[in-house]
Amino acid sequence: MENLARFSDAIHAYEDPSYLDGPNFASFEQAFKYLVHLSEKNDRLILVIDKFPYLAKAYPPISSMLQSYIDHYFKQKKLFLILCGSSMSFMEKRVLGYKSPLYGRRTAQFKLKPFSLHDAEEFFPQLNKEEVFELNAITGGIPLYLSLMSPKKSLRENIKDNFLTTSAMLYAEPMSLLNQELREPASYSSIISAIAAGASRQSEISTKTGIASGALSPYLDNLIDLGIVEKRLPVTELDKARSRKTIYAIKDGMFRFWYTFVGKRVSFIERGITEPILDYIIKQLPHFMGPEFEKLSQEYLWSKLFDPDLVPEPFVNLGNWWGPDPKEKKQVEMDIVGFDDQKLNGYFGECKWKNEPISADILETLI
Repeated sequence: MENLARFSDAIHAYEDPSYLDGPNFASFEQAFKYLVHLSEKNDRLILVIDKFPYLAKAYPPISSMLQSYIDHYFKQKKLFLILCGSSMSFMEKRVLGYKSPLYGRRTAQFKLKPFSLHDAEEFFPQLNKEEVFELNAITGGIPLYLSLMSPKKSLRENIKDNFLTTSAMLYAEPMSLLNQELREPASYSSIISAIAAGASRQSEISTKTGIASGALSPYLDNLIDLGIVEKRLPVTELDKARSRKTIYAIKDGMFRFWYTFVGKRVSFIERGITEPILDYIIKQLPHFMGPEFEKLSQEYLWSKLFDPDLVPEPFVNLGNWWGPDPKEKKQVEMDIVGFDDQKLNGYFGECKWKNEPISADILETLI
């Protein structure tokens, strides 16, 4: 068994860094017994099992075996166990879930977040902030995806090589992730496509996908749990259990980019017709970056919450707002709205991702 062989090699290499090859343990149980023995000779032994979902699928008894060793041996020894996995559904249901053999045995859990702009700048010190922001936006801030981007190439070249090349990882990544995480990937893909095409309310998504509105909620909930889609409310309605103003948006930047520009053009890409697609992407990219810039602006304000020069009165809520304008008798949207706990002081802002000054008309509208 390949997993057991690699596990055996890791244990032997820990004991002897010069180790090259040797006998494998006969079973995982034998390997764990040996680790218990090793822990008795160390101040603290840290055992990290990466890609745990793959191991558990290849060898299903591993979770119950770990449960037994945690209960009877690891707790009494100085052995620190870390389980890692990129399959969110598996880690949350089969490791952290109450039906899991490992339920109730964790001491902590960490859900890694996408890179912020500041984090991504560490990846590309030779690029300016705008260039890094664009790369971070189209990759969703995922370190692995960022590592595929070359600082020596233009944005256009990076998009072509990583999204519009059929052998590239990111060309197939969204469907690969949906297949890995969900039972009906085609249905979920159609929902994401509908949202990318502008359907934001549940009724609109239902109309575009043909999935009954009542049956749609579990699909949306699963996509929200995976961090692909988010449910959004006007900032003034965040404390309400239900709201007629609820909308859905694609949260994950890589999914949003792929479903906006790549998914509907697969037939062209498969035939090697990419230059017209690239022309379209570069032309539309400022529009794509708009919502990303809104998020960045809101994050910046949160980071300056206690800076009296920028935020004289700290706010407790900050976000977008949309609703009817009784004066103009039409629906309006505001990119940034914040207010304090008494709702006596407010902050209002408009975010524009463009290389030109914002006109005074926008200020007049905000006022």
